[in-house]
Amino acid sequence: MRQVFRTGALVLLLATLRAAAAAKEPERGPLTPEQEAAITRAVEDELRESGTPGAAVAVVRGGETVYLRAFGVRSSEERTPVTPDTLFRLGSTTKMLTALAALDAAAQGQLGLDVPVRTYVKDVHPALGKVTLRQLLSHTAGMREASPSVQSKDDEGLGRMVRGWKGDSLFAPPGDVFSYSGPGYWLAGLVLERVHGKPYADTMREVLFQPLGMARSTLRPLEALTSDSSQGHEGDGGELKVVRPMAENTAMYPAGSAFSSARELARFATVLVRGGLDGERRVLPEAAVRDFFTAHVPLPGAGPEEARYGFGLVRLRLGETEVFEHGGVRRGYGSHFRFLPERQGAVLLVTNKNGVTLHKTLDVISRTVFGLPDPPAPLPEDPPLTAAEAERYTGTYAHADLVRFGVSWNGKQLVLTTDGAKPLQRTRQDGFRTEDGQEFVFVFKPGQPKARYLHTDLLTAARTGR
Repeated sequence: MRQVFRTGALVLLLATLRAAAAAKEPERGPLTPEQEAAITRAVEDELRESGTPGAAVAVVRGGETVYLRAFGVRSSEERTPVTPDTLFRLGSTTKMLTALAALDAAAQGQLGLDVPVRTYVKDVHPALGKVTLRQLLSHTAGMREASPSVQSKDDEGLGRMVRGWKGDSLFAPPGDVFSYSGPGYWLAGLVLERVHGKPYADTMREVLFQPLGMARSTLRPLEALTSDSSQGHEGDGGELKVVRPMAENTAMYPAGSAFSSARELARFATVLVRGGLDGERRVLPEAAVRDFFTAHVPLPGAGPEEARYGFGLVRLRLGETEVFEHGGVRRGYGSHFRFLPERQGAVLLVTNKNGVTLHKTLDVISRTVFGLPDPPAPLPEDPPLTAAEAERYTGTYAHADLVRFGVSWNGKQLVLTTDGAKPLQRTRQDGFRTEDGQEFVFVFKPGQPKARYLHTDLLTAARTGR
């Protein structure tokens, strides 16, 4: 009887292990006709609803491109169809490219992620020279968000801008808090320039685009515009217009200016989810890919399994699946990339209308192709604050001269004042939501009775005064 039990237990154990292994094995093979139809319908519906002229979509599953299709037209004026090779401007998804180039250099011993940037950029302000590349790439350097102080088409524009920065480019001590910062990536791009001895645009072509087979991807608008490229659009309804002139500023290249196509982005994603391999050929160091799909900075207010930021990507967990993603907007364009490294999968979406990132289509693909659950519902409201609890949060919070929030107690609830007064309803410990759904999180430092920072929409504001 004991032997029967042992044999049965062994069979059950082996079956469990096989099931677990099968669950981790990425799905492979082509999509079903029903899956393809669902994706196509979702894209067409969302383009129509948003009034977007054109888009391109790629889906990678099991390390292979299983869906690659273009929609609509490159320009509302000349009606040339979009193709899978049409270039779109990516916006902030450029940051993941900058981060990957830095991780590639670090894996090859060309730079260190944890040494002061003054090691590479000698002419930076002393206060900025103390930050590290890891802090810049993970938005924890304490750098303020700001518009570029230099407008230039010259490759020297990036270095000239950084040389002009002062100590007030930092709004918080390095390493103290997460806050999304384009300037942090501009400085990271300058580090790459100095390490490789070439302008950022040329560096990216030589160390990333060419090795990955992204021959037409570029940072330079004149190269994009003389190729199969889309025009950016903005406006609502019948007021849709081509953006003129196209934005061009070399000082902004590392944070939001790359051009690429759905086909080349699919190739990029395929190499990444295969661990840096193109077939049997290693294109990216294994360490660089591992770090790329690592998120080490909890977003303010996030629990241990909630959102974290790594290197140009936000990590989330949807059901049992870990995803890494980022959206991008550059005037006239929108993009969103989602990677599922455990499943060797990716979803890549690009459009030619300002701010349109096809989030509904992303949800349909994630559910239909990968079986991911829908995004979680908003947190329910927690019990209201007491006056004593409210003291921990009241005060004024500012992010340099970009935004200022006042938080006060009206005798019943907290009220946020910026461009108007908005009541705040508590949703969790130190977390609040306005009636229109905007989330706010207060961040405390050890030993301090009042909040030090107020975080919303990836941006963090620091308490002013006491």
